[in-house]
Amino acid sequence: MTKIKLQPWFESCDLDVYPASGSRIRMLTSAPAITHNIYCEQPYCSADGNRLALLRHHELGPDCMGDLLLYDIKTYRIARLEREVTGVCCHAWSGVLYVTMGRDQQKRLVKIDLNTLEREELFPWGDLPGSGLGAISADQRTGLLYTQKPPQDFRIYTMDLQTRKTTLIHQSPDIINPHLQFRLHNAKRIMIQENRGGLLDAEGYSVRSCDARGVGLYSIAADGSDRKDFPVGPPHTPSTTGHECWIGDTDRAMVTLGGIHDDGEKRGNVLEVSHDRPKARVVFESTNIWNHMSVSRCGKFFVTDAYGLPGVPILLGCIKTGKTRILCEALTTGGGGQYTHAHPYITSDNKWVVYNSDRTGLAQAYLAAVPDGFLEKLED
Repeated sequence: MTKIKLQPWFESCDLDVYPASGSRIRMLTSAPAITHNIYCEQPYCSADGNRLALLRHHELGPDCMGDLLLYDIKTYRIARLEREVTGVCCHAWSGVLYVTMGRDQQKRLVKIDLNTLEREELFPWGDLPGSGLGAISADQRTGLLYTQKPPQDFRIYTMDLQTRKTTLIHQSPDIINPHLQFRLHNAKRIMIQENRGGLLDAEGYSVRSCDARGVGLYSIAADGSDRKDFPVGPPHTPSTTGHECWIGDTDRAMVTLGGIHDDGEKRGNVLEVSHDRPKARVVFESTNIWNHMSVSRCGKFFVTDAYGLPGVPILLGCIKTGKTRILCEALTTGGGGQYTHAHPYITSDNKWVVYNSDRTGLAQAYLAAVPDGFLEKLED
């Protein structure tokens, strides 16, 4: 294990204040390269919320590798952690990253801790199944691997992060895009997105995300047993958008739908679902289609975005009360490249929302400050 010596530089600047909320907007990156916040369902930031992991690509394509960056919110500075990165995985808000690096015989797994800046070379990738890790347990002992083989051979493995031993725990023709996630503080349950009828062509490209049965959601025990379906997706509700996450350390989840659902009390597409309840609960009344979903570390709040509305608003809400308020606008296109999707998430300390935008013509990472009292008013 070694200590990383940072060589930071400045790229970021404060931009403006979103008038309706008072949120200060900061552009984190500005180099002539695509830079993004990785993904929103399992946030890639330090335990104290100050350090963020970002990915940068100078060119795109299946054979292109990227740079792993660290952004320090307090100092406005950015630093490079690694080059030749092909994948990054973490346990949400832990700040501990499991990074796949290199290609072919040089491919290996490296552990980087944003909290302590310690780096550890774990082992060569070798003949391990899949291309990289999909989720990490809270105790940092277990990772999830995923493989695809056309047309519908999809498998999930656990990997012991100390011994490198892998075990096949789950197999299904309906998990073309599983969005694997461990529960927040333990590894008892694994969430799996079910794209029923999803299909790959002979070259491994998706040609059908689902069939008429739509997209649902379920969880399994860490050993692959005890499947439990959430009451979401046909026949319970319209199909999910493919965006969901656990609510804190519970067996409840937040999920968005591709259509509006009426639960008998409210109509909307942002739902709370549970294995213990036969029906999904609409969290707040809305006729808009909200898309990506991320829940705060404390399990009280959520953030989402909407591509069908002008400016692509980023919405913060309270799960319990259903009160919501727009924090800012992402001003991004949300096109074919994932880096143009806002993918907002809330930092560990609930002080910032991290998101992506190509408002300048090139995708960069941004911060929106959560003003004092903003979240408290949502709880009232």
